Amino acid sequence: MIVTTQKEFSDVLAALGAGRRWVVVGCAECAAICQTGGSAQVEEMARRLEDAGREVLAQVSLASPCDRRLSRRDLRHVEAELRAADGVLCLSCGGGVQAVAGLVDRPVVAGLDAHFAGTVERLGVFHEECALCGDCLLNETAGTCPVALCPKGLRNGPCEGSHDGRCEADAEAECVWERIHARLAEAGSEECFTAFHRAPDPNRWGRPRTTRAPAGGAR
Repeated sequence: MIVTTQKEFSDVLAALGAGRRWVVVGCAECAAICQTGGSAQVEEMARRLEDAGREVLAQVSLASPCDRRLSRRDLRHVEAELRAADGVLCLSCGGGVQAVAGLVDRPVVAGLDAHFAGTVERLGVFHEECALCGDCLLNETAGTCPVALCPKGLRNGPCEGSHDGRCEADAEAECVWERIHARLAEAGSEECFTAFHRAPDPNRWGRPRTTRAPAGGAR
């Protein structure tokens, strides 16, 4: 999931500019889990906008803002309000904001900051455990991503700065390569620890990235 936080309300108001009438849309997936753009946050944002003198014409929680197919369907329910609005305030990640912007002919303002693809420990506690590098090492590193979890992003480690299993960059943190070694040893695959991991293919790492399923669907 994409981990987000809400922008400062003063920054949101500044981004709205002179527009007076707005449609507020949220995200029923990632932002709802983060409690930054779910239905409760959409309602709260609408209240704050109205207290600040803006008119909210509609509130809608999109099933998945970054999925253009679903957003196109959900936005049909507020077509009249969109025509009358000065713009849309979108409480979703940047992918959702851009998908919505491609579907409406009004300015779309981002209300959230997106940080990383995260795992959920519990509500409000999220961890970055995948760097989205496009060249996954998990099969060779005991299901642990060193690119995301090592502050240096080392694909071959540990570095010379680790000491007693602790990270050079953060003495409170475990060296992820120590963890990888322990897990590989436990699995009887310790020989994998010395395998060399090449640098990511720049053709897969360059931005912007697009993936397409093979003809006939994913295999």
